[in-house]
Amino acid sequence: MPVTADKTSPAIVGNGDGNDRPREREWMTAAEAAEYAGGVGVCTIREACNRNTLRHIRIGGGIAGPIRTRREWVADWLGRWARGGEVH
Repeated sequence: MPVTADKTSPAIVGNGDGNDRPREREWMTAAEAAEYAGGVGVCTIREACNRNTLRHIRIGGGIAGPIRTRREWVADWLGRWARGGEVH
């Protein structure tokens, strides 16, 4: 299966044996980050970015530019909210 780069279909990772899967993008939009975080609201992601509690970049550098973040940054942000239980 050929690897595609258009916006309508994600790039595919695999060797064509039927176990191919979409490649995860390196950068996520605020909406993708919200979904990844377990379905929190996009407004929650944007507010966390505005307060600089969630690591992110803004395309164009301005305060109103589109937000991009990474999975590991969202996971770190979520981890700061963890309560109780033992850490293994």
